[in-house]
Amino acid sequence: MALNVIVRSMFHDSIFEYASSESATGERRDHDRMPSCEELVIDWHAMPGMPGRYGLINESTGGGLVRSSVPLVEGMTGKIRTRLPGGEPGRASVIVAWCRRVGEHYHVGLRYFATC
Repeated sequence: MALNVIVRSMFHDSIFEYASSESATGERRDHDRMPSCEELVIDWHAMPGMPGRYGLINESTGGGLVRSSVPLVEGMTGKIRTRLPGGEPGRASVIVAWCRRVGEHYHVGLRYFATC
């Protein structure tokens, strides 16, 4: 079979159009990220009784970027218990959207999916 016959018979999914568009390579967030010096204390559902404390790098209304000394599993869910140093209640449930090693630490993208 010639290559052009194989290509014409392939299934064309709309994801290919999205992946090659400018929007796929540009900023995908709807809200501005604001730098932060706060810390988040998160109660993870997978580790009851062992809250984690993470430095908040930046945040928007839809999520935040935290620094962690250990990798966190994508899809892990939890609830923000408090924000430090102020001690305000967290009032948001989170899911780990992604985790990447950056130097000696990990950067973890959190998505806020419910207010508590």
